[in-house]
Amino acid sequence: MKKGLGIVIIFILIGIGLFALIKYAFKEQYNSNGVSHLLVITIDETRGKEYVGRLDNHDIYIDHLKMDETVFRTVDAENLSMKEAFEKELVSINDWRKYATKKRKEKDTEILVFDYYEIAITEEECIIRPITK
Repeated sequence: MKKGLGIVIIFILIGIGLFALIKYAFKEQYNSNGVSHLLVITIDETRGKEYVGRLDNHDIYIDHLKMDETVFRTVDAENLSMKEAFEKELVSINDWRKYATKKRKEKDTEILVFDYYEIAITEEECIIRPITK
Protein backbone atom coordinates (compact mmCIF):
# COMPACT_ATOMS: atom_id res chain seq x y z
CA MET A 1 0.00 0.00 0.00
CA LYS A 2 2.79 2.45 0.85
CA LYS A 3 4.55 1.73 -2.45
CA GLY A 4 1.41 2.74 -4.38
CA LEU A 5 1.14 5.99 -2.37
CA GLY A 6 4.77 6.81 -3.17
CA ILE A 7 4.11 6.36 -6.89
CA VAL A 8 1.04 8.62 -6.71
CA ILE A 9 3.07 11.31 -4.92
CA ILE A 10 5.82 11.07 -7.54
CA PHE A 11 3.27 11.53 -10.36
CA ILE A 12 1.71 14.50 -8.55
CA LEU A 13 5.15 16.12 -8.12
CA ILE A 14 5.98 15.49 -11.78
CA GLY A 15 2.66 17.06 -12.78
CA ILE A 16 3.29 20.13 -10.62
CA GLY A 17 6.81 20.42 -12.02
CA LEU A 18 5.58 20.23 -15.63
CA PHE A 19 2.89 22.84 -14.92
CA ALA A 20 5.49 25.19 -13.38
CA LEU A 21 7.84 24.65 -16.33
CA ILE A 22 5.12 25.42 -18.89
CA LYS A 23 4.06 28.52 -16.94
CA TYR A 24 7.69 29.71 -16.78
CA ALA A 25 8.22 29.13 -20.52
CA PHE A 26 5.02 31.04 -21.33
CA LYS A 27 6.05 33.98 -19.13
CA GLU A 28 9.46 34.18 -20.79
CA GLN A 29 7.87 34.37 -24.26
CA TYR A 30 4.59 36.28 -23.69
CA ASN A 31 3.24 38.95 -21.38
CA SER A 32 0.02 38.63 -19.37
CA ASN A 33 -1.95 39.81 -22.44
CA GLY A 34 -0.65 36.90 -24.53
CA VAL A 35 1.61 39.15 -26.63
CA SER A 36 5.25 38.27 -27.30
CA HIS A 37 7.94 40.28 -25.56
CA LEU A 38 9.85 40.52 -28.83
CA LEU A 39 8.99 42.02 -32.18
CA VAL A 40 9.23 40.27 -35.52
CA ILE A 41 10.96 42.81 -37.75
CA THR A 42 11.71 43.30 -41.44
CA ILE A 43 14.55 45.69 -42.17
CA ASP A 44 14.17 48.13 -45.06
CA GLU A 45 17.09 50.55 -45.38
CA THR A 46 15.08 52.70 -47.80
CA ARG A 47 12.51 53.60 -45.12
CA GLY A 48 13.04 56.54 -42.82
CA LYS A 49 11.62 57.37 -39.43
CA GLU A 50 7.85 56.71 -39.31
CA TYR A 51 5.34 57.41 -36.55
CA VAL A 52 3.55 54.30 -35.23
CA GLY A 53 1.58 55.47 -32.21
CA ARG A 54 1.74 56.46 -28.58
CA LEU A 55 2.61 54.23 -25.62
CA ASP A 56 3.29 55.06 -21.97
CA ASN A 57 3.43 58.82 -22.70
CA HIS A 58 5.99 58.32 -25.49
CA ASP A 59 5.63 58.80 -29.23
CA ILE A 60 6.74 55.55 -30.87
CA TYR A 61 8.57 55.53 -34.21
CA ILE A 62 10.21 52.89 -36.37
CA ASP A 63 13.27 53.63 -38.47
CA HIS A 64 14.54 51.52 -41.39
CA LEU A 65 11.81 48.93 -40.80
CA LYS A 66 8.75 47.91 -42.83
CA MET A 67 5.69 49.05 -40.89
CA ASP A 68 3.36 46.26 -42.03
CA GLU A 69 5.96 43.53 -41.47
CA THR A 70 7.13 44.63 -38.03
CA VAL A 71 4.70 42.95 -35.65
CA PHE A 72 4.23 41.28 -32.32
CA ARG A 73 3.12 37.64 -32.20
CA THR A 74 0.28 36.45 -30.00
CA VAL A 75 0.04 33.24 -28.06
CA ASP A 76 -2.34 32.07 -30.83
CA ALA A 77 0.49 32.55 -33.40
CA GLU A 78 -1.28 35.55 -34.96
CA ASN A 79 0.44 38.75 -36.04
CA LEU A 80 -0.48 41.80 -33.99
CA SER A 81 0.31 45.21 -35.46
CA MET A 82 2.32 47.61 -33.38
CA LYS A 83 -0.42 50.21 -33.74
CA GLU A 84 -3.06 47.87 -32.28
CA ALA A 85 -0.74 46.72 -29.49
CA PHE A 86 -0.06 50.35 -28.51
CA GLU A 87 -3.68 51.54 -28.82
CA LYS A 88 -4.96 48.66 -26.67
CA GLU A 89 -1.99 48.95 -24.27
CA LEU A 90 -1.13 45.27 -24.74
CA VAL A 91 2.61 45.96 -24.36
CA SER A 92 4.62 48.40 -22.26
CA ILE A 93 7.98 50.13 -22.25
CA ASN A 94 8.71 48.57 -18.85
CA ASP A 95 8.25 45.11 -20.40
CA TRP A 96 10.74 46.08 -23.08
CA ARG A 97 13.21 47.13 -20.41
CA LYS A 98 12.73 43.87 -18.53
CA TYR A 99 13.34 41.61 -21.55
CA ALA A 100 16.13 43.49 -23.34
CA THR A 101 19.28 41.40 -23.68
CA LYS A 102 21.51 44.46 -23.18
CA LYS A 103 21.03 48.03 -22.03
CA ARG A 104 23.26 51.05 -22.52
CA LYS A 105 23.08 54.80 -22.07
CA GLU A 106 24.08 57.40 -24.67
CA LYS A 107 23.69 60.96 -23.34
CA ASP A 108 19.96 61.33 -22.55
CA THR A 109 18.97 58.15 -24.43
CA GLU A 110 18.47 54.68 -23.01
CA ILE A 111 19.17 51.96 -25.61
CA LEU A 112 17.51 48.58 -25.17
CA VAL A 113 19.18 45.95 -27.35
CA PHE A 114 17.42 42.79 -28.53
CA ASP A 115 18.62 40.09 -30.97
CA TYR A 116 17.98 41.99 -34.23
CA TYR A 117 16.79 45.43 -33.22
CA GLU A 118 17.11 48.07 -30.56
CA ILE A 119 14.82 50.62 -28.98
CA ALA A 120 16.17 54.10 -28.24
CA ILE A 121 14.16 55.70 -25.44
CA THR A 122 14.26 59.40 -24.62
CA GLU A 123 12.00 61.37 -22.30
CA GLU A 124 9.41 61.85 -25.05
CA GLU A 125 9.89 59.16 -27.71
CA CYS A 126 11.00 55.64 -28.56
CA ILE A 127 12.61 54.69 -31.86
CA ILE A 128 12.60 51.03 -32.85
CA ARG A 129 15.36 50.36 -35.36
CA PRO A 130 17.92 47.81 -36.54
CA ILE A 131 20.91 47.50 -34.21
CA THR A 132 23.43 50.33 -34.60
CA LYS A 133 27.11 50.23 -33.65
